[in-house]
Amino acid sequence: MVVLSLLVSCSGGTNDLDRSGLKGKVKSIAEHQFDATAKDGKWVAGDLSFYGHRILNYNQEGFYVGSIALTQQGDTIGYTTCRRENGYMVEEVFHSSMGGNQSRTLLDRVSDEEENFEVWEGEQLQAEGANYFDSKGRILKQARVVNDREVVYQFVYEKDLLVANYEEEVSGERTRAQQYEYQEFDDEGNWIRQLVYVGDEKISPEVVLTRELEYY
Repeated sequence: MVVLSLLVSCSGGTNDLDRSGLKGKVKSIAEHQFDATAKDGKWVAGDLSFYGHRILNYNQEGFYVGSIALTQQGDTIGYTTCRRENGYMVEEVFHSSMGGNQSRTLLDRVSDEEENFEVWEGEQLQAEGANYFDSKGRILKQARVVNDREVVYQFVYEKDLLVANYEEEVSGERTRAQQYEYQEFDDEGNWIRQLVYVGDEKISPEVVLTRELEYY
């Protein structure tokens, strides 16, 4: 969750809300991650995860302006800031409150369908690659090179919702699959409760992710 959102940000579309499939004039989104627990035949939010809590902020034009990462006690882990050129985000920096180097992502926009990026920690390059988008600005594929090893992440959608993603090896083998199921939506039609399954089969979820959306 304390991952620079730019790694899965979007290129095409009107603004960041549209690119993320969000409806209405969203001001902020507070995300909370819980362990999934079975109760009365349903999957519900169990223990609060230590990490995995963040608040994403958007301006009145619908563009992402930064986020705050929190522990379960509400202590700040860090925050992100971003820089734009000609309306496109070209840099996002994570400022850690726990010491150490800053992590940052730099993007080079090739076209509406492709953006190249580099991930740095201080002065050390950690990874580089490219994001590929569909006509709605949603990420379809991310190719990353880490320690001379190429990893490809694939993203699958149904209508406006992300339903799965997975790593694809050079051999074509799928690994590290995650699947998503949506249980609740608010009055604007934005989801507010999501189940996260790990693996190729939706047997039992590992995470319940909830969202609180504030609107202008």
